[in-house]
Amino acid sequence: MHIDAHRPAEAPSPDGSVINQRALTRIVADHERYLARRQGARARLPNARLDDLDIAGHDLSEADLSGASLRNANLSGVNLSHASLYCADLTGCDLRGARLDHADLRGAAFRDADLSNAVMDHADLRAAAVLHLDGMPKFRGNEHAEAPYGAVDFSGAALRHASFRHAKLDNANFTDALIEDASFQGARLRNTCFRDAVASGETAKALGHVLPAPNAAARDRARLVFSTLLAHHEWFSSNGKHGQPAAIDHEDLRPLGDALRGLCLAGISARDVIAVGVDFSGCQLQAAKFDGADLRAAVFNKADLSGTSFRRAKLAHATFKDAAIRDLILCTGQVVNFTADARAGLKAQLGQARIQPNTLIAVLGEQQGSC
Repeated sequence: MHIDAHRPAEAPSPDGSVINQRALTRIVADHERYLARRQGARARLPNARLDDLDIAGHDLSEADLSGASLRNANLSGVNLSHASLYCADLTGCDLRGARLDHADLRGAAFRDADLSNAVMDHADLRAAAVLHLDGMPKFRGNEHAEAPYGAVDFSGAALRHASFRHAKLDNANFTDALIEDASFQGARLRNTCFRDAVASGETAKALGHVLPAPNAAARDRARLVFSTLLAHHEWFSSNGKHGQPAAIDHEDLRPLGDALRGLCLAGISARDVIAVGVDFSGCQLQAAKFDGADLRAAVFNKADLSGTSFRRAKLAHATFKDAAIRDLILCTGQVVNFTADARAGLKAQLGQARIQPNTLIAVLGEQQGSC
């Protein structure tokens, strides 16, 4: 067999195979030798299962990952320039600082992925065709209400400072995405959906149909809300002797930024609040009600979330490092369960929390009846 010394061989395709970390590390090393023209072999992993694996910082430019499943994989800083990720599943991936310029991303899924500072200049992000081999679909793209079958899906993705210059984004879905300070200069945005996406500055003006930034009235209102929350903090800290419990349903908390850190807000009613990026680090939030709240990119590090309810809440890219997650027993004997919608992305985030035994609290029990 003749091998061209100027063009290294390609590795045989493990089509549809489940690849473990050791095997993937070997394949990536071979690919990097291929790129350096030192023999090696081009990475060809169509339909491969690579979920939860780590290839951060490596060079996979020109690799074939079409149809591959890379759910929750660590791809931060990876170079996928000119790679094929046609109909690949990158749900929940860490793609911070990744290079995806000139990549074939047609039909790919980036739901809840973190693409902050990623570069997708000149990438092809159009809807994908569905291929049929032996009567069976080979690739299946994504679908959303505003676009035809096969659209690229960025719903819930973090795209802060990402670049889409001159990318083809026809029919792409950015619903609920965080796209502050992203660049779409020269991008093609035919029938692209940005419903409820969070954008800022010039990006928001260019895209439209996004969650608007707080205006002057919202900022003034937030000052009044903060006073209400300080009274709640006093009520909780004094075991009910001073201050009063608060209800802040439907309020916009974004202007408060990190002003709430460390407050005692147990039992707070905060249904349907807008709190994108708000910092609740170290807060006492036992039995708090965040049902229906927009908490994308909110910070709950080291917060006490005993018995907290997050039903129907948007929690994409919220952080829960060292948060206390547990059910709550009131002094009346009532059990208040911690509640959050079952989503794979949230499950991974809550893995950073401390799951602890039940705890007892008196002041909230007194609200429910005599202790």
